[in-house]
Amino acid sequence: MPFRIRDAVPDASNTDAKFITSAFDSCIPHLATIGSASQWGTDSLSSARPNLIDRYISAVADAERYRLTRSGPPVRVLIAEAHLPSGEYLPVGAATLRGGYISKYVLDQKHLQDVTSRALAGEEGEFMFLETLVTDFSQATREYRKGAGAALVKYTREWVGTELGMGVIYLDCWAGNEGKLVRYVNFLE
Repeated sequence: MPFRIRDAVPDASNTDAKFITSAFDSCIPHLATIGSASQWGTDSLSSARPNLIDRYISAVADAERYRLTRSGPPVRVLIAEAHLPSGEYLPVGAATLRGGYISKYVLDQKHLQDVTSRALAGEEGEFMFLETLVTDFSQATREYRKGAGAALVKYTREWVGTELGMGVIYLDCWAGNEGKLVRYVNFLE
């Protein structure tokens, strides 16, 4: 299914930030069914991390500021939407991208310190960190979401390489469940 990829937009209702948060929550039961419950636990992430919605409200605002001013490190929050037979678009996935940044929990991983130190020192040039990649597993998106993650990764690669001229994208990938997610990400390359 082709997807429309658009920038998340800030609004008074925080629609896109709420979508991203609910998409994370919708993944929890799915992860349990595929043997990956230990990735994020079994409780909804919005309950386990009460500031999760604030994190995405802030990310959407940061991305909008970058979009309007093109100042500072690049930041984008992307929404993948499926085109419904009714002509409307349904959000089915999201990605958060930050240039020259690596999340603290990744920096805290001792086995990655050589890589993260080189990246932050600029030894490999400018880079993008794909901080969030999530697909909505709610019932409403069931027949429309397949391929949304791959579409977001493809769009990210094109934007980072073509528009920004960066040659490196880092992402955090959970290694549990016998490395199935790692194999999937390698498949996308």
